[in-house]
Amino acid sequence: MSAEYELGKKAIEGLAAWFEVHKGTRNEATTRLHLIDQLLFECLCWDRRTDCISEERFDGFYADYTLMCPRRMLILEAKKEGVYFNIPEGRSNRQNSIKTLVKDVPELGDAIKQAAGYCQQRGTPYAAVSNGHQLVAFLGSRDDGLSPEEGRAFVFESTAALVEDFHTLWNILSKPGVAERNLHKRLVSPDTPILPKKLSELIAPFPGVKNRNVIQTDLQILADLIFEDIISAHELEDEFLEECYCQSGALSQYALVSKELLASRYTALFEGLIKAPQLVPATTKKGISEELVAESFAKRPVLLIGDVGVGKTMFFRHFIRIDAKEVFEDALVLYVDFGTQAAFTKDIRDYVADDIARQLREDHNVDIHDRSFVRAIYYLELERFEKGLYGALRDADPTQYKIKEIEFLEGKLKNTEQFLQDALTHIAKGRRKQVVVFLDNADQRSDEIQQQVFILAQAMAAQWPCAVFLALRPETFQRSKECGSLSAYHLKAFTVSPPRIDEVLIKRLSFGIDLASGRFPVTSLPRGIMVGFERVGTFLKIVKHSVENSNEIVEAVDNLSGGNVRLALESVRRLISSGHIDTRKIMEIYDKKGHYLIRLHEFLRTVVFGDCVYYDPNSSPLDNVFNLMHHDQKEHFLALIILQFVFSEGKRSRTHGFIDLNKIYDFTSSLSFQATQIDSCLARLCSKRLVETAGRVKPDASNISTSAIRITTIGAYHLLRLPGMFTYLDAIVTDTPILETTFRDQLHDCTDIHDRLKRGEVFLDYLDSSYAGLDSSSCGYEWPRTSLAVRNNIREIRSMISR
Repeated sequence: MSAEYELGKKAIEGLAAWFEVHKGTRNEATTRLHLIDQLLFECLCWDRRTDCISEERFDGFYADYTLMCPRRMLILEAKKEGVYFNIPEGRSNRQNSIKTLVKDVPELGDAIKQAAGYCQQRGTPYAAVSNGHQLVAFLGSRDDGLSPEEGRAFVFESTAALVEDFHTLWNILSKPGVAERNLHKRLVSPDTPILPKKLSELIAPFPGVKNRNVIQTDLQILADLIFEDIISAHELEDEFLEECYCQSGALSQYALVSKELLASRYTALFEGLIKAPQLVPATTKKGISEELVAESFAKRPVLLIGDVGVGKTMFFRHFIRIDAKEVFEDALVLYVDFGTQAAFTKDIRDYVADDIARQLREDHNVDIHDRSFVRAIYYLELERFEKGLYGALRDADPTQYKIKEIEFLEGKLKNTEQFLQDALTHIAKGRRKQVVVFLDNADQRSDEIQQQVFILAQAMAAQWPCAVFLALRPETFQRSKECGSLSAYHLKAFTVSPPRIDEVLIKRLSFGIDLASGRFPVTSLPRGIMVGFERVGTFLKIVKHSVENSNEIVEAVDNLSGGNVRLALESVRRLISSGHIDTRKIMEIYDKKGHYLIRLHEFLRTVVFGDCVYYDPNSSPLDNVFNLMHHDQKEHFLALIILQFVFSEGKRSRTHGFIDLNKIYDFTSSLSFQATQIDSCLARLCSKRLVETAGRVKPDASNISTSAIRITTIGAYHLLRLPGMFTYLDAIVTDTPILETTFRDQLHDCTDIHDRLKRGEVFLDYLDSSYAGLDSSSCGYEWPRTSLAVRNNIREIRSMISR
């Protein structure tokens, strides 16, 4: 057991002994002071200052103890010591039916009902009542259709029981035990209502693979070349950077969240830290920040922080080849890529050393393991070696002397890191060049590897003869600062914010069109493959025309990518080659009319389905906001209610759009949602990036360890756009459990558009019926308006296909 458990056990034994000496009648306040306070704060590991709210008021009523972890998890009601629960002692089983308890001990009934009422009002899962020497713990709110009074409870009938079964008490009511939800695990029956099968569970094979025709297959191959392979070709690097680079930091014109929220992308992450870093944009309107260049002369790495996919690699490449070209042409530049191609079968330091040695050999014609080069590095030390212990062998036994000399040098090479440092020092002095090392794409790796790379960068900058640039995710840097491992370093970091997605798309598509037309000859490609470029060039023109003339498509890409340029480009690449778009028809119309505008519904189908025939929540970037985990129809709208609440409250927030988690639980609990429902919904919203937590962690439903959340652009698009589109509902209907048999029997797998439209109307009728269980005046989300929009969309589609 943990040290905390052992301390708690010793404390409960002391509390029981004290109670026996000081038995007597105490009022509620005295009971709390002498007994319950010690039980909670000394025995069960709760912190009085940070974990507990005493006498919390709600609708005119006061809860004695509200315990946070970090949200409200447990409400304990303190009764006077004189209020004795006449519970029989000596039970082997701590669990008892609450109905039986109340029947046998009537004075317990009002206390249980009071505590359960507080829990249900405040979205708190667990409840307990205690008079200091007896304790009853139970589920204060449930999601299985039962009231708390219909469940079971753990009963500790005396101080002796608390001591003798402290193991159970600790597991269910200590702070670690509550965080693990052990009370729920021990009390909930496995016979909870089972959700009916989703339509997707009746489809085989599911989710299926969408076939591509010959044109789409060719477009996929060529699009991969244009968007991935060719842009990485060394012969095109300068042209690519000149044509396609977009400066970071420009705020999106299409985001569905406020400009203030976009501008606080990184600053909010570091607020509250005692030694919060100074965040400086890496670029200004005039170009590269002068502070960034100046920082490279310090004996610490230059930190570049930015979310995954915002363009840190592009920034590095443009910095080296364009912005500071004159500086880096006269420097020895080493670029270490920790991306997906880096296989870490060895220590991080060994990987970096091997990669730098490879680059020196292949790119700079320096083999640091060449015998002559090694002897040149250690020339002075070899002279001292000759004057040392083995110097006498030079003339007496030349062969043995050579062996000893080789052993001496071999010892130098075994210390890989020091040897590389010595080699770079020798090169820098010999060539009179500055050595600059870029450590990139560590953010594609785990937090642990990022930490290792950071520590290595610190050592390299401090001890090696080089300037070091390092790219990290902001949350990794934040957690490092917070835990103190980097507290002595880096009070300044340079931020890379996303460029404008619409500009990125236009530039990248224009470059692709130029590539396909032969403007940039690529000698590394087989001649035969260039023939197919004309076809992909035509389709790129169609896509570019659609991006330039359809705000709807740009809005969708911009918001659903969440500032991740890679995701935005991936959505365009998928559009070019998807089996869910009628490429042949589009090309024929373009050939006939000279133009074609891709519609939003065509684009969204390529996003929502990907390479699958059916919507697959495990692979699709879109979430099914109508999904549910519990047997409660109104839960179909819980995700949208939370998103609407966070979106609306975030506009008024003075904390960069973040909303206190307890405020969210209070609001949703007032709509009769249970804590476990809210937990699982929030975990899903976080995992799909519809909301983000204050610390950028992704909680699971069993441990929502965050204090606040805010909506993302992805969440805003799911809230404000997707539910009103037939294309979206048509996709996610197969993934939604239908609780009413009448509607479930009418929903079938179908491919004909007329049948799908009818199915869509049945699904809407079901959702309308489910929404009726909510108080529409207070839930905040206006489903009837959205439902009407989808029905209008269905009528428009029927009108179009009937022409």
